[in-house]
Amino acid sequence: MSEIDADTIENFLDARKLDNQSFTYTPTGESNAMQFVCDSWNKTIPYNNRATITATFREVFEPAS
Repeated sequence: MSEIDADTIENFLDARKLDNQSFTYTPTGESNAMQFVCDSWNKTIPYNNRATITATFREVFEPAS
């Protein structure tokens, strides 16, 4: 993905971590959206203007407060 797209994702994850809020996501292969939190992620920039984000989502069953 582009560094700009990666920055957008990272800003979203940062904001959710700061406000302790879950988010809705539909995993690949699933037909229904679920609630998740992401406690940690890693962004690397292997090539100029290209980035990779690796994240671990944890499903929650009530929106985080």
